[in-house]
Amino acid sequence: MKILISKKTGLFYTYKEDGDFHCKEGTLSESELKSEKSLILSNMNKEFLVFNANNYDLRQKIKRGPQIILPKDLGYIISRTGITKESKILEAGGGSGAATIFFSQIAKYVHTYEIVEEHYKLILKNLKLMQIENAKINFGDLTQFIETENKNEFDLLFLDMPQPITILEKNLDCLKSGSYIVCYLPSISQIEEISEFILKHENYFYLEEISEIILRHWKVKGKISRPEHRKEIDHTAFLIFIRKI
Repeated sequence: MKILISKKTGLFYTYKEDGDFHCKEGTLSESELKSEKSLILSNMNKEFLVFNANNYDLRQKIKRGPQIILPKDLGYIISRTGITKESKILEAGGGSGAATIFFSQIAKYVHTYEIVEEHYKLILKNLKLMQIENAKINFGDLTQFIETENKNEFDLLFLDMPQPITILEKNLDCLKSGSYIVCYLPSISQIEEISEFILKHENYFYLEEISEIILRHWKVKGKISRPEHRKEIDHTAFLIFIRKI
């Protein structure tokens, strides 16, 4: 698959290497698209950049249902928890599968639970689209199944759900000692609830960090250097990093 970027508008398209490509800025011929050129013209004389699609490009085209977790948060989670190609991740709340896909392209194995049937089916479609084979999706509530997972199996438990305490109250022997539990929560009241819970169970958990990742895009063109209007991505959620003792 290739990506096409209009130099004039910045619009991003995907091309599956079959036939001519048509858009509002004209037609790009199949022969031109299959050439080794990285810059081609449409029949309307509009310039397009042509590149082979990478994983990031492909992830932008997954089908979306619920709001996805953005790269600004996912990248920090992976970096902060030290996940590697040998790591195994357990996830609750798959949504559209964006986090599942991102994790599976880095870690050894991802096991995701999703309680909404529509979301479950969407995740399966997106995994197939991205050709992911090291992720297992369960239609069910992790709260009911976490104690059946293998002991010392997982290096990270990622919880994108309204009430993560329902998981923290369970026997978490499936997590390795020192492994991370990351809660993705949008509101301060949820943070306060988690913090109070950890204080009451400090023999089992250590609250290591609460973070919020802010992303701001800039426009730099000629003598213009300023933040992009309406492109600042400020609050998506708080990230709570908990270590299992």
